[in-house]
Amino acid sequence: MRGPASREALGVDGGDPFPPPPDHFFSPTHRLFGRYSYDDPPFIRAAPYGRDNPGSPGTGPQIFNRQNAVLEDTLTISPTTLATFRYSITRLGNNREPFSDGFDIASLGLPANLQSQIGEPRAFPHINITGFNVTGSIPNIVVGGSLGAGDLIRLGNTSHAWQGSLTKSLTRHALKAGGEARVIQFNNQQTGSNAVTFAFTPQWTQGPNPAQSSQTAGLALATYVLGVIGGSITPAPPVTQSTRYYGIYLQDTYKLTTSLTLNLGARWEYESARRDRFDTLTNFDYSAKPPLNTPGLNLAGGLTFVGVNGLSRYNADPDRNNFSPRLGLAYTIASKTVLRAGGGIFYSSSTGIGTGSAAFGISGFQTSTNVVTSLDGVTPIVNWSNPYPQGLNQPTGSSLGLATLLGQDVSYFNRGNRLPYSGQWNFNIQRELRGSMVFQVGYAGSRGIKFPQTRQFNQLPDAALSRGDALRQQVPNPFRGQISAGALSSANVAQAQLLRPFPHFTAVTSQNEHWASSTYHALEARLEKRFTRGFSMLASYTYSKLMDYGIGTFAGEDLSGQTFQNWNNLSAEWASSTADMTHRFIVNALYELPLARGKHGLTGAVLAGWQVAGIFSAFSGGPLGVTSSVNNNFSQGGGQRPDWNGKSPLAATPGPTQWLDSSVFTNAPAYAFGTAPRTFNGARGDGTRGVDLTFSKNTRLAEKFVLQFRAEFFNISNTPRFSPPNVVYGNPQFGVVSAQGNQARVAQFALKLSR
Repeated sequence: MRGPASREALGVDGGDPFPPPPDHFFSPTHRLFGRYSYDDPPFIRAAPYGRDNPGSPGTGPQIFNRQNAVLEDTLTISPTTLATFRYSITRLGNNREPFSDGFDIASLGLPANLQSQIGEPRAFPHINITGFNVTGSIPNIVVGGSLGAGDLIRLGNTSHAWQGSLTKSLTRHALKAGGEARVIQFNNQQTGSNAVTFAFTPQWTQGPNPAQSSQTAGLALATYVLGVIGGSITPAPPVTQSTRYYGIYLQDTYKLTTSLTLNLGARWEYESARRDRFDTLTNFDYSAKPPLNTPGLNLAGGLTFVGVNGLSRYNADPDRNNFSPRLGLAYTIASKTVLRAGGGIFYSSSTGIGTGSAAFGISGFQTSTNVVTSLDGVTPIVNWSNPYPQGLNQPTGSSLGLATLLGQDVSYFNRGNRLPYSGQWNFNIQRELRGSMVFQVGYAGSRGIKFPQTRQFNQLPDAALSRGDALRQQVPNPFRGQISAGALSSANVAQAQLLRPFPHFTAVTSQNEHWASSTYHALEARLEKRFTRGFSMLASYTYSKLMDYGIGTFAGEDLSGQTFQNWNNLSAEWASSTADMTHRFIVNALYELPLARGKHGLTGAVLAGWQVAGIFSAFSGGPLGVTSSVNNNFSQGGGQRPDWNGKSPLAATPGPTQWLDSSVFTNAPAYAFGTAPRTFNGARGDGTRGVDLTFSKNTRLAEKFVLQFRAEFFNISNTPRFSPPNVVYGNPQFGVVSAQGNQARVAQFALKLSR
């Protein structure tokens, strides 16, 4: 079990600031450099530290800050040999309490004892009524929140890095070798906006056949009025994790001839799996026999815990074969034409540093409780006044072993995961033109392997769907008296549950399973006008294609086409990425106005020194994916999409009131998956078009000072970019754009005095 969740254990309190090292120190053979920086922008609002003093007022500000200190020594060994040693430490802190921190949920008619079972967050719950949501974002407080949100972040991460390199120059070779070691500490407690969520869907008010959905049957608002509730509660515990990284490399820049230069290199790197100070990390043994007596059911699978029964304290097995070759070349074809090409293997981190604790697999130390709305998928058995009649599931840590969370959702980290990597390659030709201009055209590609993508393993086999209504038939529960939580504690259970791969669990989720992949191909062109006669310009164009299995939330914006429909048929999920931009065109330019050049006095002070700069951007929109408002495939784990007739789902004249054409879709029949793909390459959201301008003037004052005036205009044409439309087929707002995705025109003015 985990120790107390103090602020010190979480690393929220930064402690004493690092003393700034000396700025520079020189000797004939050494150059010592030190730097300390601190970035602490103004806090957004005062809020209590609800973790330490729940339910009472406090003064803890919500801040995002960084601290960084660097110490570097460069040693000149000989005229051709140079050594560099560097140590750095970085501290990242963030504290964000829910926007409605301290709200009493009992005032909404929920049970008085529910908040004490939840613990944290203490906030107005996330309420989702299909077709009646109004969403909005408040920077650093709520991202994409509906009515209510439990966003909570308490984070204090520290990274130590030691680096060293040795450079040796020879006649035709420039050799460089080096290595680095890092210790990265993750101290984090984070919940999403839906940590406490209540959902109302059309599923419980549709008819006449409750197993067959239609676009006009059922109304989520009617479900809300009746109090037929769904949802879940998933509080997040704090984690104190760490990982280590080691890397060594060797590089040779070899000038083979006067026209050809090769760049050869190799790198080996190792990143350890994660380890938690209190061993709150979970794995899953697919063949282990759970402690259940169920004649006729060949049960297998159960949670295992790091540091228990001889299992390593790390949440994955070592991955030490990460070798990365690199090759590059530059060849001078003619006096003004150069050909460049290169390629290599590049490894990434396992799961990053954010996303709270659930992404690393902590079942047993964190547990979800789902509202059991119905036992047969049709007849409701619960209401708003008592959504959790059996109470909330409480974490038991590792004390129950294979008996942990039987009958409930479990998530874990696969011990067989390996570091994700990508192969990247490029080829381009660069030509110098008249007028100090350079034109370049080329190709770039990449292939991603073993990318982390959460995966569900407890979906029914596809063949079982042919049983139809028999899947919902109630049969005697073989787990009765052995499982005490959730739907598997009832006297009867749906037949479908007993046909799942792991019938003694509900959802079986591998967090960040390293299985996904991606491909990217791009034609790239750029034209650069170097700064001459007061003018410079850079224009770039990319024509590209990105394919993948989904990327989740991107840049704070929920993208469509992220719901997996059939976990037994992953090949059907391969589609254009929601981050794909077919066309991307950018032009930026700067011009020094030739006014009063060389003039002094009042004329020079007023007219000289003006510059105007601008950026024009035009990007394609991302492809859209369509899901169904009601999941009637009864697959016990997969999502649902509608059937598609093969015609373009884009409206004839896309606009905010109708971006998509609903007539090309129909509801998939019950016990079947829809035919619509994950995304539609030919049906995309709104593109980006905009111009940003800056006018600035520098005026020198008394030799030592410069006064700069800036006038900046963002989206000066006030061109809107519409957010993606509603993509839930069966929702009354299907195909409708309900928000603007960019800012309206913004103008700002500034004065800066510098020395």
